[in-house]
Amino acid sequence: MFTINPFSGLLELVSPFAMQLYVVLMVLLVIGGTLLDVIHKKSAQYFFENAEKARARATRTVSSGEKAGIALKTLAEDVLTSAEFCNPRRRIAHLLTMYGFILFAATTAILIFVFLDSPTPAILPLLWHLGALMLCVGG
Repeated sequence: MFTINPFSGLLELVSPFAMQLYVVLMVLLVIGGTLLDVIHKKSAQYFFENAEKARARATRTVSSGEKAGIALKTLAEDVLTSAEFCNPRRRIAHLLTMYGFILFAATTAILIFVFLDSPTPAILPLLWHLGALMLCVGG
């Protein structure tokens, strides 16, 4: 059960094109919803105004290398490890949910777009189930 493509059973009811179209539509709707949310809340305007204020208050210019270093440090500390969460339980829940979703979404796309009609490597359905489990535990 855990080594079989979970979407191959749907082939009897739903065409591969319909499954792929559904995935593409969901991605487009998420992007569209995010853009609508940014426009509605005017968060982009806030960030641009805040960047202008910070630029006006700056006492020195930062080199490209220093900017890249700051970006890498921020990526490593805040994004990949969720260091902004001081509560360890909250951090673990966030990391499980985030990486579970990434794993689940990536393997779903691979299973539907690449291995729907062909033999599936056993590791992919296992990763798909692991991503779903991480989402459940993290949530």
